Amino acid sequence: MSRRDLANARMGQLVGADGRTYSIVAPRIERAEIEELIEGGRPVVTYFAGGRLVWHDEDDAWPAWSDARSARETVTGGRWESPDGAQVVVLVWHD
Repeated sequence: MSRRDLANARMGQLVGADGRTYSIVAPRIERAEIEELIEGGRPVVTYFAGGRLVWHDEDDAWPAWSDARSARETVTGGRWESPDGAQVVVLVWHD
């Protein structure tokens, strides 16, 4: 299954479904960079209002991004990185 809820998160840091700890590198990135990262196989984490985090593996990353782009809510994207250099796109849904 490519979507998984993440339980281990705190301000500015999260533990991914891959067991890595990710921290904010760039809190706001442009659409082109988001798409480049997803195209490069990076996973996506959606951070919904209320604090729910959902991990989307590479196969589910594009549908998650498509949902964010077409949302009525404001959705911002950021780049997070683990100490070993792995990256993830975090999409934050705002009320």
